Amino acid sequence: MRRTLTLDHIYDADPDRLFRLVTDLDTLDAVIHPWMRLDHLPSGPVHQGQVIDVDLSLLGLFPSQPYRMEVTLFDATTRRMISEETGHGLRCLVHALQVLPAGAGARLVDRIEVEAGWLTPLLLFWLRVTHAWRHHVRKRLLRTQA
Repeated sequence: MRRTLTLDHIYDADPDRLFRLVTDLDTLDAVIHPWMRLDHLPSGPVHQGQVIDVDLSLLGLFPSQPYRMEVTLFDATTRRMISEETGHGLRCLVHALQVLPAGAGARLVDRIEVEAGWLTPLLLFWLRVTHAWRHHVRKRLLRTQA
């Protein structure tokens, strides 16, 4: 059973700046801590066609397991990115994000489709919590990197 979670956050930042931030792997590492740890994560901005093989540990308590992210769409002009992800109990996770202008700031829309069998509802809850955390950390990063 595939389920979808849509998250919508507003930022006090230029849309291009926000898109660069949310598509940078160094930022990903910063915004997932302490909920997840990714070992062997490369550095820098993502690009279309990039395949990222990492080891993922939840909360740093559970053993690391292989996790794969493939960037199937990256368009800086429209500020859109789609990644397809598998591993750690996921059959499939498709994460589509887009950054849009919003008044003097920017709006980040995350649409996450999840297929994880009976774990799907738990994973959706986990994603809602961790993405709320990411929003909080991104706002702080945007303020300190001004």
